[in-house]
Amino acid sequence: MNRANQEEIEIGISGIRKLTEVIRKQYDYDISVYASTSLKRRISGIILKNDFKNLDGLILALENRPQFFPLFQLQLSVNGTEFFRDPAFWRAFRDDICKTLRNNHMKIKIWIPGCSTGEEVITTAIALKEANIYDKSMIIATDINKEIIEESKNKIYTNNILEISENNYKRFKEDESADFSKYCSRQANGFAFADDLYQNVQYEVFKGGDHKSIKGINAIICRNVFIYYTAQHQEKLLEDFTGKLSFNGFLAIGNKENITFCKDARKYTLINESEKIYRKSVNE
Repeated sequence: MNRANQEEIEIGISGIRKLTEVIRKQYDYDISVYASTSLKRRISGIILKNDFKNLDGLILALENRPQFFPLFQLQLSVNGTEFFRDPAFWRAFRDDICKTLRNNHMKIKIWIPGCSTGEEVITTAIALKEANIYDKSMIIATDINKEIIEESKNKIYTNNILEISENNYKRFKEDESADFSKYCSRQANGFAFADDLYQNVQYEVFKGGDHKSIKGINAIICRNVFIYYTAQHQEKLLEDFTGKLSFNGFLAIGNKENITFCKDARKYTLINESEKIYRKSVNE
């Protein structure tokens, strides 16, 4: 029986330390970059979702079933739950970012780190199409392993997110008659998107550091992700983004975020306070 709807499992500091050490030793992966509260909540959800009795059951599975680890990473990652989430942001993306990119660039590179199950990728593709710049754009969608990448590619989505996504799209368009369904088709077990929305999407595994295709980026969309990490890792993330973003490139971090404490924050100008959209103002 799946217990995913039950209340959160209590997880202590010593348990998190043991889990962290097992994962670091066996898989060379560091979960300590997650903020403590966020990590405990996510681990609790993984235990319930996979019907483990407790944290020890999860640790045992990770120690003895290497094939479970990619699923663990997927369930630990920050997942999108709907399309055109926060329609006000996507209006700002269309009206401000896309307009500037269209006027100033022949080729456009947009990076979506942590693409997870792909909702942000498809939303970006639709917004670029409607801004008439999809044909000269490349969306680079990355995550930490190939299993998560496969989750994002040509995915069939469950019907329970269709209604809210349709409503989000109408708010994005500011038109109650706007038809989100023109981009997707019904399947036996959900809905999928047209192949042309994936045509200019380049999927890659990315775990940080230098990467040949992730440079000279014109816009990075990484919304409401920083809050799940420790302050030290947020500092590292922003430094990585700064190094890969072109001069005058855009960084969208989400309306719940704050990067003012980071050293690299001085290299950016805030251009949309409510949606936390920044523009890189230092040419390195």
